[in-house]
Order: sequence, then C-alpha cells, then structure tokens
Amino acid sequence: MMEDLLKEYRSWKKENAPFYEELKEHGSILFDRFQPVFEVLAFIDCEIGASRMEANDDLDKIFSVGLEYINDQFQTCKMYMDTYFAGDFHAFLDYDKVISALLYIEDVRYELSEQGLSPKEEEIDMLVEELELMLEERRTVPDTFFLYVDDVMHTAIGEQEFEFTGIIDIFVDVADTLGLVLDEEEEILIGKDLEGD
Repeated sequence: MMEDLLKEYRSWKKENAPFYEELKEHGSILFDRFQPVFEVLAFIDCEIGASRMEANDDLDKIFSVGLEYINDQFQTCKMYMDTYFAGDFHAFLDYDKVISALLYIEDVRYELSEQGLSPKEEEIDMLVEELELMLEERRTVPDTFFLYVDDVMHTAIGEQEFEFTGIIDIFVDVADTLGLVLDEEEEILIGKDLEGD
C-alpha cells in the first residue's frame, strides 16, 4: 500500500510543490497552515526511499490521511484562485487570510460531524457566503477578521462540548514525534561582529 501511496505522492508533489514554494516565498499564512502536513509527507517519503524507515500500518494511515487532506486543501485554494482571481496568484495572496478562514471552517465542520454534534448550519453557511463575497467584491479584510470568524463559529457551535483537534494539529504532533523542526527562524546577522580579529 505504501508503495502506491508514495508513487501517488511523488506525482502530486511534482505538480504542487511550486505552489507551496510560492506560498513560502511570499510569507503566506497558507504556507504556515500547510507546512506540517507537507513536511511530514516529504520526510516520510525521503526516509522510506533511503531505507531509513520501514512502512507500517501507522505510517500508511498517516501518509494516506495527510496526502488526501493536503490535496483537497490545495485543490480548494486553486479553485478560489481561479474563480475569484482569474488565476492571479498575487491577487489571491491579498486574500490568503480569508481563504485560510474558509479552509478552517471546513475543518471545524468536519470535526463537528465526526463528533456527532449539530451546529447552527445556517449561521456557518451565512459566514461562508459572507467570506466568499469578500473575495468576489475584493473587500478590505479588517484587522479583527479572525476574531469575527471565531465569534461566529462559537455562536454556531453554542453550548455544545466541543474540542477541536484538526488534521494540522495532529500533523504538528507527528512532526514533533519524527523530530522535524517546522518553524525554524532564520538568523540574520546585521552588521559585523564587533570583536577583534
């Protein structure tokens, strides 16, 4: 099974790595969102390819879930880029917060259904419509945008006991378990070291 997954992944990566690299280069919030899943998949592929790691049921499951998830997320991003920005990557990036919020809402919806909870769907639908209208009309994204999205989602969920652990959170833990460092800050030296020769 892992052999087929790796073949599928390598084909997917060849097609999608440039999009990921562009997000990274432009410091997009979407890069931060995708990084745990993308890097875990790349690491597992590399380790198995170099025979430093052996495939097993757990790795199969992690890899399968990660690949399906990131593929769906990338396809959704590309659909928004084509639909609202005529394929213009830079215009799309101006609204990466809105796209990220739309992806987050879908993650929460999925988790709610998995936990058998019933949010006020009409409120979530209205929020999605409002965010898509922001994209369509190229509205200014307010500084309080994420607070607003969280507030609407909390209202829609109501008093139900809900603990949200999304796929991205799980992959952050997997990355940690594998020893991957995801948010390494690059050190920048300004000026010269003032010590003598």
